[in-house]
Amino acid sequence: MAGQGNLVLGMATGYAAKDLRPFVQSLAMTGFQGRLALFVYKDQCEPIRAMAQTHAPSLELDLVVVDGIRRYAKFWRSCFKRLFAMMPAEASPALKRRMLRFQGMPHITRHFHYDDYLRTHPGFDHVMLTDVRDVVFQAEPFERYEGGLSVGMEIESLTLAGESYNRKWILGAYGEDMLQRIGARQISCAGVVIGDARSMREYIDKMLAEIMRLPFRITKTANYDQAHHNKLLYCDELSMPRLCQPLSSRIATVGCMQPADFSLSPDGLLLNEDRQVAPIVHQYDRHPLLVDAFMARILT
Repeated sequence: MAGQGNLVLGMATGYAAKDLRPFVQSLAMTGFQGRLALFVYKDQCEPIRAMAQTHAPSLELDLVVVDGIRRYAKFWRSCFKRLFAMMPAEASPALKRRMLRFQGMPHITRHFHYDDYLRTHPGFDHVMLTDVRDVVFQAEPFERYEGGLSVGMEIESLTLAGESYNRKWILGAYGEDMLQRIGARQISCAGVVIGDARSMREYIDKMLAEIMRLPFRITKTANYDQAHHNKLLYCDELSMPRLCQPLSSRIATVGCMQPADFSLSPDGLLLNEDRQVAPIVHQYDRHPLLVDAFMARILT
């Protein structure tokens, strides 16, 4: 049955409960029967749990408390940074991992938390790694899942070398040779990734290897996860991933699309080109049309 043994993982540190409500409530509205695990700071737990109990009472929600430098006041952040600067991160992979988990950028640290969670909670059939603030669900995300790994794609005209942020990330993480090798390829967004258990285990292991490969002094201050994600994809290091094109798959990554590209159902659902509902909509918040439609349906 759809939803059995399925897991959604999201990094939610620093977000207010109201910011997470569209994500949490829309997932519950699909009839999702799996587990949602959100990584949060301790002081977020009570308001997020209260929001979920009010607006998504049927959802199995696991709030996983994590620590991180960004939850501390500026003075203590400065102290931690000075201390870590004196530590030999590159001499010990275990030490480097602990330091990155604490001081790294959220898009980097989340992969360590995903790894820990899956190792301590085995047995899920399918796993989704996802952004939370700018994602909503319109249908059960794993319904009739085909197996393997699925990654969300930006619009076809957007290339890694042609988009300023992705170009900077590729150059920063890998240099000019890698940009020349994969720069002409369509951007895959690392914000939403879905897979069966085996494929997701492979993906996370390879992402962590890329993260750990860079010096701590670089990784601690940069979100290079998108560069790592696209390098693995286009250097054929993943096992036949499925490219989920916007408005023709289960992942609609719509940030760089135009309002004229969108077709809504009478009840405000974004439709794919085949007139079927797009189960997962990512980056909807870039478009007032979609924000108004989704909020009218969700926040009632």
